[in-house]
Amino acid sequence: MSKYIGCWFGLAEAAEENGEMRIAHAFDAVNDKQAKAKATLLFMEAFPDADDSQFEFRIYAPTEGIPCPAEEWDETFLFDHEWDNELGHPVAVTQEAAQMVEFDKLSGPMKAAVLVKFMTTDITKAQLPAALELLQDEASTFPGHIVEAVSKMPAIMSMYPERIIEAINHVVEKCPVTKKWPEIKAVLAGWQKEHEEDRKDGAVNSIDTDSAEPSAVAVPRPYKHTFETLDVEIASALWAGDVDPNAPQPSITRLANGIIKEDREDFKRWSIQLRTQPNILKYDRPTIFGVVRNVPAADTYHFPESHKQYITGYLKTHGKMENEDDETEQNTAPSTDSLAHESSKTTAVAPQHNDDVSTTGTVETAPPVERTGPFYYRSATGDKIGRANKLPKLQEVIAQGCVEISQEEYQARKTGTYLAPQNGTEKPTAQPEVKKIANGVFSVDNLMAEQPKAAATEEPPTPSKEVEKVEVPAAQPAEPSFQSIGAALENDLAGKGDNMKIWRSVMRTDPRYTKDLAGAGFEGTSINAEYMVMRATEIFGPIGTGWGFEVMEDRMLPGAPMSEAIYEDKKFVGNRLLRDGDGTLITEKNHSIKIKFWYAIEGDIRGEVEAYGATKYLYKTKNGITCDGEAQKKSLTDAIKKALSLLGFSADVWLGLYDQAEYKQENATEFAIKNASEKAEDVTRLRNELDEKLTRVANTIEHAVSTNEAKKVFDTLAREVEVHRKAAEAKGDTEHAKYLSGRLRRLTQIKDQRIKTLTENQEQSA
Repeated sequence: MSKYIGCWFGLAEAAEENGEMRIAHAFDAVNDKQAKAKATLLFMEAFPDADDSQFEFRIYAPTEGIPCPAEEWDETFLFDHEWDNELGHPVAVTQEAAQMVEFDKLSGPMKAAVLVKFMTTDITKAQLPAALELLQDEASTFPGHIVEAVSKMPAIMSMYPERIIEAINHVVEKCPVTKKWPEIKAVLAGWQKEHEEDRKDGAVNSIDTDSAEPSAVAVPRPYKHTFETLDVEIASALWAGDVDPNAPQPSITRLANGIIKEDREDFKRWSIQLRTQPNILKYDRPTIFGVVRNVPAADTYHFPESHKQYITGYLKTHGKMENEDDETEQNTAPSTDSLAHESSKTTAVAPQHNDDVSTTGTVETAPPVERTGPFYYRSATGDKIGRANKLPKLQEVIAQGCVEISQEEYQARKTGTYLAPQNGTEKPTAQPEVKKIANGVFSVDNLMAEQPKAAATEEPPTPSKEVEKVEVPAAQPAEPSFQSIGAALENDLAGKGDNMKIWRSVMRTDPRYTKDLAGAGFEGTSINAEYMVMRATEIFGPIGTGWGFEVMEDRMLPGAPMSEAIYEDKKFVGNRLLRDGDGTLITEKNHSIKIKFWYAIEGDIRGEVEAYGATKYLYKTKNGITCDGEAQKKSLTDAIKKALSLLGFSADVWLGLYDQAEYKQENATEFAIKNASEKAEDVTRLRNELDEKLTRVANTIEHAVSTNEAKKVFDTLAREVEVHRKAAEAKGDTEHAKYLSGRLRRLTQIKDQRIKTLTENQEQSA
């Protein structure tokens, strides 16, 4: 048999809904045909709930020099390796593939494809093939039609990338996915006409990149800020494209609500970490968006300790409370001037003229030329750099002692490759002359070829992100104290008054009664139902008097129609729905139960909670139709656990704290100490009971009326003492083992003395 590697690549449609998935698995097979069939069966067994139609399957046979994953389901291998269609197998991602692409050197259609695919100009060479697919194999898809429509409109292609992204978002919001490029082009023409009218009316005097990129100007929230609204802000910040924290678009808000509903892994961990930060609800929206979007690595949330240190350091260095002054130094939080939905504040400067152009006429008769951003500047000492999209912001920082610099110098300083002049001083960069074309919309020539740099007086500034964060290292937070996560949550709950009394007492879960769930297409933690019942008895009292339940509903619900496979000459040709004798469809059956859970609070006061439980009763599996005879019992257990969870029982599991390695470790340590203490008490109690029993048995032997009675009583206790002695020796407790041996010898002496006395009495009486 030979080894084969099966690779499953999640399709783009599924990635938008569930996140990108790539899975590889190594297995043995006789030939290629058997390998393909076996791979399908292995995938169905490992992920029974997954839809294989949402994955693209590829297979290859590894040889020497070809990378190969371990013989298990590997979810990281295909992210570290890219599939090479020419070679027919994955290859390791090279350093060259990780290099950034110079967006301005791409052709026009390629620029449009990149913006449609990634909604940003910052991409690597490894990402280019995915964008190229929109011009080739995926040209007939909705994103492909958007690319074609944008490419066929030179007026839009000559705009800044931020404005093109705004146009793309307009198409996505207005057009259904069935639209083709001619219809999309008409929508874009309407969008362009609308913006040209706005410019003529004076509503837009310069390119307003604030509508496309996040703004650091804090606008007070128009709603009451709670943990629920905090979750929406976190989920919005997780969007891959640019978003204004003060005015997120409705489409982004809908996406955020979908992320929350799916309980996506990255969102869940961000939410838990931010909720445990002190005064988190007092920070403004740009701070919340900044801490999520400026994370140094996308997978930081996988490492709870590093994740927490980053958040604490960012909030300490860049965090700003709501209603604080937004125009601060770049080393705290860079800011822009206004939001996209507010009136743009522009400042006209004296017009500049070329030498060959007549300058006759007054300033009043000449149209004022406005400098359009972005602008770049540095501090007087050169240790800080920044960027401003609006001229008022640039004038403000220059008044504070900063110096305007060129984009090239800004990029060089940012990447650490800037070399100071040999004389040790730097001349302030002259303000470049910018030709105003179509009020801020610039044309670009030779889109298909590499574009040479223009003269400094004619070069429009290359747009990028709205505000660049100052390159200041975040302060290292103090090491968290023991029980940091659990203690922080308990301290937060302690201030809630008596309403959280039950919750605080039952929220932690003993890890001995939990079990990790893995390999079923998802990961989680299962809680032992009997443990939750034990905790309820501990808090409320015995079931029936301290707590209990009443069954309100008990019914079977129809599920999906069941089907059977159809074969012709042993070849599968389709599925046929199963029907009853009267022609009705035979469906799966799901058992559902509704209970009213009650519990005693104080005296005659009784609390009540309604909860549902459900279990599959009749359903189809890969082995055929299955009927669960214990569905009612399972549903009742499920309902009781759900009712108890509403009261806070094992809340740390439901809150997702068990997904954090740090919390699991500290929780296990706490319960280990607690269980050891209880075990020590049990050992002491057992030893005291054994001592009392030895005393009673010794007294019984001393007063035995026959030798047979003395022997039987002694033999029974001697076996029990010997068991305890051997257990003590096995645990290394030699002191207790020696003590038991002494007690046993003394008991033997009492027995022998009593038997001797009884024997002498019998001889004398005879």
